[in-house]
Parts: sequence; structure tokens; C-alpha cells
Amino acid sequence: MVTSTTLTRTSGPSTAALWAGLALCMAAGPLLLYTLTAISPLVIDDLGLSEAQYGAIAAVTFGAAAVSALVLGGPTGRIGARTVMVAVSLGGAVGLGVLALAGSFAWVVVAAVVSGAAQALSNPATNRVVAALPAHRRGALIGWKQSGVQMAQLLAGVLAPAIAVLAGWRWAAAVGMVIALLAAATSLAIRPERAPQSAAVAEGAGTWTSVATLTAYTFCMGFGLQATNAYLPLFAHRQLGFSVPTAGATAAVIGAVGVASRIVWARAAHRDGLRAHTLTLLALGAALGVGLGLAATVAGGWLVWVGAAIFGAAALASNAVTMVALVRTVPPALLSAATGLLVTGMYVGFATGPLTFGLALESGVAFPAAWLVPLLAFGLAAVIGLPTPLTRPLRDS
Repeated sequence: MVTSTTLTRTSGPSTAALWAGLALCMAAGPLLLYTLTAISPLVIDDLGLSEAQYGAIAAVTFGAAAVSALVLGGPTGRIGARTVMVAVSLGGAVGLGVLALAGSFAWVVVAAVVSGAAQALSNPATNRVVAALPAHRRGALIGWKQSGVQMAQLLAGVLAPAIAVLAGWRWAAAVGMVIALLAAATSLAIRPERAPQSAAVAEGAGTWTSVATLTAYTFCMGFGLQATNAYLPLFAHRQLGFSVPTAGATAAVIGAVGVASRIVWARAAHRDGLRAHTLTLLALGAALGVGLGLAATVAGGWLVWVGAAIFGAAALASNAVTMVALVRTVPPALLSAATGLLVTGMYVGFATGPLTFGLALESGVAFPAAWLVPLLAFGLAAVIGLPTPLTRPLRDS
């Protein structure tokens, strides 16, 4: 008999812990990379990092996440979801602590590995929590929990540059560690109960073909998404002349819009099902946002804010929409393994996108031309997202 952790359906503190715990768990792992992105000019100068080394940090983080998700996504389905959520949050805190003390590129890499391994398990654990709840609550909760990632981006974009300018970038990392510890405490406040789930599920080829299609799409979106996240503040600082706090605020705009976008799109996708061209439209919207940011070099810096908002509304919503499709269509007994496969594709994209962007800059490609890297990825995602007979099990007609 396969079991999963569900939650008591009561009002008050337990419900508050559920909402806060899901969002903070999703925020704890990526908080390190978002903090690093927001204060990248200071860290690069202090530690003497090259563009390729900076890009490699994201590659290491998400490479560790990809391996961990692939190896541990299924097996952790046999462990209580609350236990996994606490482990994710503590891992995020340890990674940020190591970053705060890092004196060289090697120690930043260690912090990145710890952070990546921790965040790999956030989606499988939180998806199991949501899947155990009544169907009418899942859409809102999936959107909310996925927006936790953008809450981390928003907090890092607003707080980290200000703290770094006033007290140093190491203190910005230390504050992030406190937030991750708060996530662990909130996860502990969730009151679980054990509920049986049927293990008699047919592993149909249609289900796994659809999951594979979603994984390919998620890889391309993750590739372009993280390349843009990693380099937009640096682009705004170097090419548009923004100060460090103002450049970091571009990440905050993406995060703020992404919070609302994920909630809205996830609720709509859960209510109506995944419509025929939703994935393609989101990919094209992400490409439009990047294109507008690039056009700011000609039209003026104001346009980068418009591009960041459109990018956040489209690119960040795609992750919530694919998670809804997964929870709606994959049987509960297979959900942890399917989520592990999906996020493996996402993390491989997260790892290779910034690395490719950084290598392009390192090889002498001009910063504006390097934006072709995420643009091509979003174009491919738009093609993969087109409706075909193979993806029909994921859509409601």
C-alpha cells in the first residue's frame, strides 16, 4: 500500500501553516540563486569572478537539482511530505550560510550544490500535499505554492541589493538564511495525518508520453527563463547604466508579476483544463518580454521594465500551468516519480541556460546579441507546446 501525507482540513492555524508552508518551502531553495543574481555586480567584483564562472554557478545549482530530482524524486514519495519540506528548507539555509562565508569561487560552488540538492525535492513534496486535498482547492494552492519561487525572487530583488549596499553582500546572504530557517519552522507547523492511496494504477503509455512532452517543453522554458533571470540585472547595470539596487529591481519586477501570474494561470488551468495553445502563447509571451528588454538599448531604459513585466507574466506562469496539468492527469501513486521527471527537465534547462549565456559572453559575443540564447529556447518551446494527438491526454476539449 502506497501512502502519502495529507493535511487536516481545519481552519485557523493549520490552514495558515499549509498556505505559508507550501510557499516558503518553494522559496527556500532558489533564494540563494536569486540573492546572488540581485547582487551579482558586487559578488563578481569582490570574488573576482569571470562571466563564465558566474554563469557556472547557476549551472552547478541546477545540475545538482537535476541529479537529485531524478534520483530522489521517486524514493522520497515513501517519506512524509512534511519531513521532506523541512529538509528542503534547512538545505536552503545551509547553502545561504555557506555563501555568506564564501571567500572564493570554490565555496560559492559548494553553496550552489547544497542549494540545488535541497530545492530538487520541493516540487515532489508539495505536489503530494496538494494532490491529497479536495479537488476544488488544488488549483489555487498549486498557483500559490509555485508563486513562492517568485516571492523569493521579489524579496531578493528588493532586499538583497539594499542590504548589500548598506552592510555588504554577505549580510544579504545571511538574511536569506534566516528566511529559509523560517520556512523550516513553518513546515513543522503543518499538522499531517496518514491517508491511504490506491496503488492499483495502470502506467499507460499515453500518460508517460504526455509527461515526456511536458518535460521537453519545461526544459526549453527553464533554459530561457533562468538565462534571463541570471543576466537581466547585470545587463541593466552594464548596458543601460542602472545602479546596483535599480538593476536588481528588474528581478523584483519579474518576481512580483510572477506571483500574481502563477496564481491566476494555475486557477484557470485547473478550472478549464490545459487549452490547446496555452503553452505556445506563454512561450511567445516570454520571447516578447526578452525582446522588449533588448530593445531598451535603443528606445531607452524604461522599456526594460515593460519587458520584465511581460516576461514575468508569461514565462513564470508556464511552470504553474505544467504543474497543474501534471496533478490533474497523473495518478497519485505515480505523481512523485512524474514530478521528479518533469523537474529534472526543468533543472537541466535552468543549469544550461545561464551557462550557455555566460559562455557566449566569455567568447566575445556582445551582450545584446547574447539574448538570442533565451529567444531561441522560447521559440522551440512554442513549437513543442503546439497541440498534437500525443498531448491530448493533458488537455480538456
